[in-house]
Amino acid sequence: MTKPDFIIIGAAKSGTTTLYEYLCRHPQIFMSTPKEPDFFSLDQNYTKGIEWYESLFEEAKPHQICGEASTTYSRSHQHPNTAERIAKHLPDVKLIYIMRHPIDSAYSFYAYRLRRSQYNREFLPARNELMEAKTFEEGIAQQSEFIDSSHYLEQIEKYLPFYPQESFLFLFMEDLISNPMGVVTKIFDFLGVDFDIKLMNKEAIVANKADDDSEKFFRRRLSKSIQAIPLAKSASQLLPKSLKQTFYQIGYNFGNGKWTNQEYVPPQMLPETRTMLIEKFREPNHRLSQFLSRDLSHWNQ
Repeated sequence: MTKPDFIIIGAAKSGTTTLYEYLCRHPQIFMSTPKEPDFFSLDQNYTKGIEWYESLFEEAKPHQICGEASTTYSRSHQHPNTAERIAKHLPDVKLIYIMRHPIDSAYSFYAYRLRRSQYNREFLPARNELMEAKTFEEGIAQQSEFIDSSHYLEQIEKYLPFYPQESFLFLFMEDLISNPMGVVTKIFDFLGVDFDIKLMNKEAIVANKADDDSEKFFRRRLSKSIQAIPLAKSASQLLPKSLKQTFYQIGYNFGNGKWTNQEYVPPQMLPETRTMLIEKFREPNHRLSQFLSRDLSHWNQ
């Protein structure tokens, strides 16, 4: 059975989906579906056994290396056994860890959870994935992982007893935005695959945008309304997919989608909260800066 050669372990809301999409394009790389199997972090997945995990890569061709991108692998407070489990099954795996400003990461993580919670509350109320917090301040008080996952060196240190520093590639979202070719080149060199300029000539990938969430909400809400009309559900099933897409896009662009987008915009962080978090992260940022030999002083703003 095939096991992954590398794993993107995080951080959450720091560009992992963009990296995943880039790597999916490379002919020498096979990425798992789903993007985040969460095998080593979630007990309910780990108990499925390593054979289940390996089956996610069974369609890889002989010339391809395999990878996955589970951001729960860098949330050690919530999933303390992850690093040890990975080392047990994948002692030679390469680890990619992309980071961003820790406060921006924490807020983005909260905003994602809030939008998903609002979606589930409206459309999937049976799911136990509802977040009671509305503001970022309530969120960080109720769910420590928003802040915990931004303590990057603390997450890295969980892996160091099992993997040398040479097993890691440390990246930054700001570099991915300003110089995507440079970042992707680093990844290809790290993984030992050919640089494919055609991948970089395609349209830029901007993954996991908040607008994508609002469009999903709008589609679901419109579908729910249509299905409540007698005979409309049957009629809609007869329409070609391309025509449905056109109707959805027209409705989204002309008002309703914008209203849905505004409805799901999370409250902004209070200025005093950012000031408090800057002080909270100042020392961890300094330690990370020393560990990576990189100036991160702009994170103290």
